[in-house]
Amino acid sequence: MRGWSTRAEIILALLVGAVPLVIVVAIVTVQLTRNVPEAQQARADTLLDFEAIRAVTAVDEAIQDAERGQRGFLITGREDYLEPYKRAKDRLPLLMQNLQTATAGNLEQQQRILQLQAHITTKMNELASTIELMRSSGYPAAKGIVETDLGRQAMTEIGADLAAISDAESARLSVRLKGASAADARLVSTFIAGSVVSLLGLLLGAALLVGAVRRATVSERVLKATIDSVREGVAAFDSRGRLRALNASFAVAMGSSADMTVGSPFPAGRLDDAAMAERLRELAASSRANGRPVLSEFATANGKHIEIFHRPADDGGYVVTLLDVTERRRNEAALRQAQTLESVGRMTGGIAHDFNNLLTVIIGGLGLLRGMAGRDDRARQRIDMMMTAADRATRLVRQLLAFARRQPLRPQTINLAPVIQEALPLLRRAVGEFVTVECAVGAGLWNTTVDPAEFQAAVLNLAINSRDAMPDGGKLTIELTNATLDEAYAAQHAEVLPGQYVLFAITDTGAGMDAGTMAQALDPFFTTKPPGEGTGLGLPQVYGLVKQLGGHLKIYSEPGQGTTVKLYLPRSLALETASSLPAARMTVTGRETVLLVDDDDIVRATVSAMLAELGYTVIEAPGGTEALAILQQGEKIDLLFTDVVMPGPLSGRKLADEARKLDPTLRVLYTSGYTENAIVHHGQLDPGVELLSKPYSRDELGAKLRRVLDARPDGSAASVAGS
Repeated sequence: MRGWSTRAEIILALLVGAVPLVIVVAIVTVQLTRNVPEAQQARADTLLDFEAIRAVTAVDEAIQDAERGQRGFLITGREDYLEPYKRAKDRLPLLMQNLQTATAGNLEQQQRILQLQAHITTKMNELASTIELMRSSGYPAAKGIVETDLGRQAMTEIGADLAAISDAESARLSVRLKGASAADARLVSTFIAGSVVSLLGLLLGAALLVGAVRRATVSERVLKATIDSVREGVAAFDSRGRLRALNASFAVAMGSSADMTVGSPFPAGRLDDAAMAERLRELAASSRANGRPVLSEFATANGKHIEIFHRPADDGGYVVTLLDVTERRRNEAALRQAQTLESVGRMTGGIAHDFNNLLTVIIGGLGLLRGMAGRDDRARQRIDMMMTAADRATRLVRQLLAFARRQPLRPQTINLAPVIQEALPLLRRAVGEFVTVECAVGAGLWNTTVDPAEFQAAVLNLAINSRDAMPDGGKLTIELTNATLDEAYAAQHAEVLPGQYVLFAITDTGAGMDAGTMAQALDPFFTTKPPGEGTGLGLPQVYGLVKQLGGHLKIYSEPGQGTTVKLYLPRSLALETASSLPAARMTVTGRETVLLVDDDDIVRATVSAMLAELGYTVIEAPGGTEALAILQQGEKIDLLFTDVVMPGPLSGRKLADEARKLDPTLRVLYTSGYTENAIVHHGQLDPGVELLSKPYSRDELGAKLRRVLDARPDGSAASVAGS
């Protein structure tokens, strides 16, 4: 509507000016020989007046541009928004000189201009001060100057000065025009009426035309600034596919080397992404064929995702909108990965409890059978084969739990340098003699909070992956150093919190991975190894451990250039935890009384047999209620060995709490195939909790029992002579 109004104003101005032009031609023809010198002088004076008016308008626009550039910079903090300010600052001296030249013969105007110059200087100094404070101290400091109201007052005074100068020039112009009309009236009285009508018509037409052009110019600038401010790229084309208009975002999206001049056919010249240009042509053809808007998404060669909206216009042209949705797709992928992780976690929790119960029965039963096999080597060999298979199943479940961040951890605040040095001999044996292992530790390494055993297992997994990527040998480099992840890095990785980290990096010179393999590297059960040579859970297990510790994992790899895996573990400001020394030789048998509580009859029977074989007196209970009744009867119990997850009103944790109310000195050992949140919170075992994760062997059970029974009241292990 605004465009049609401006066109009507221009047409009206032309019509108003056309009628007096006929009269003007007649007057000029009659008076040409008599009035030329006077007309020339009048024309020169009139031109000066118009120059003064135009100079006033230009100064006003420059001040407005300067303030607009400053405001855009304050709002966005982006330097490119200062371009209008810089251009205005450069133009103002010349514009003021033009204004002084146009009013050189008018002392009053010269005084007004001096006053205007002072106000402009005040305003520009205020703008410069806010910009400098924004750069040096940020928006709050700049806002302080804005809120002093100095800038608004200066703009008011500048507006008043410009209005006074413009009014004076208009009055002066009017006086000169009336004087010319009077001179013509004295010479040719018959043309007085015609001259007045002509002059008034010309003035009115000129005023209407100048106003219409000015408003059209302002509207165009406002529209362009508005379109350029949106993040979508927008371009309009006519029915022949020639460019009508575009914003800066569209040119950036199409590539800086593209020929994007208005009026040129699209796409013209060389585009940075030829495939994208071809896609736009296809959308244009499809949209024209069915007459409906078309929405499509395109993946560029540099990995960006661009959403393309092609909409036909009523005049046969069309409008194309480009939107960069790369960040949205990245966030959606992160959300899908988080949902997948949560689904795997729920699935793992669902199967881990029952599956580990079964493995407990299998491993425990095989251990008992091995003892009964005596010297039957063939039977013992078969039992050992089944035990190996059970151990592999146990590792598989634990890897799943690690990936799903469901494994119970015993984190300690430690320095990783000794942990890595302790693991180096094992790593060198694991990778073989054809792989050179180097380790570099940065000075002043920060502490971090990890489970040392699980971290060493993760490092071993990474080393084995590197070894498999270097079948002909190579070099494995391990680095430990301090690192800081800033806001910019965190903005590109939604799961990362900016801050200080301890960085562990392992680099190999192997085959490397392409983009497709890297995208799936952390997916459970994905492996590039031949069937039967890998479960695809090694790297996911490391990822789960790092995420459970609140850290970040990043992979860098290129085909033929090797792979680097970086583990960022949050820095801990706590003091290093003193590791308790293990017992010299733990006794694996005993004569104490153990209350065994497990709702699974087969598991309970198997564990009871293992305990009896270890020499313990065993009292069994199928649930928490029955076990509490036994304790309430006053039965002397040395240790409560209870499953964590049990049906009924008393879980293992609640049973232990009630039991310690009856006997505060009672030792408690938990066991579970899946701990949920009963004794594990935020992936860490609650303080003072002793847990033996299912499945376990007879020897593991015996060692753990002795460690709990022989521990001092403060939780440290007592030195017990072994048997």
